[in-house]
Amino acid sequence: MPVRGERGATLRRGRTLVRSERRQDPEPMIKKEKRKLTPWVIYSRIISFWAPGILLTKLGKMPEPGMQQAWREKVALVSLIMLVCAIVVYITIFLATTFCPQSVAKTQYDVFKYDDPNSGPGIIGILGGAFSTENATWTTKLDFTPKAGQDLT
Repeated sequence: MPVRGERGATLRRGRTLVRSERRQDPEPMIKKEKRKLTPWVIYSRIISFWAPGILLTKLGKMPEPGMQQAWREKVALVSLIMLVCAIVVYITIFLATTFCPQSVAKTQYDVFKYDDPNSGPGIIGILGGAFSTENATWTTKLDFTPKAGQDLT
């Protein structure tokens, strides 16, 4: 049987981590190094030019430059989100008008008005197109006189 203080055939481990020469100080969570000016930092400062550091310190209660930069980056991120949303709205609503102006485009109104009996005699629709049958001559003996606005598809 081992005497107290000696290591023998036990599973106990000696206390090695309490030795002062082996102690390591933890890394600081916020490093005081000066960050380089990356394009993102430059963009965030340009977007938030209207909020100088003194304003963020006094009114925003952000005394540290790291907190101020984080707030600026949030503003820059929101501006990018708004830009993407504006692009999606433009593509959804206005892109068709840009490429196909009203003078060239066949809109639903143009197709729908062919169905109007007052639009003129002999205008019929075939596969979405309007055709006039006013001066048409029929070669068969069938009495084929289509009504105005009739779809022959």
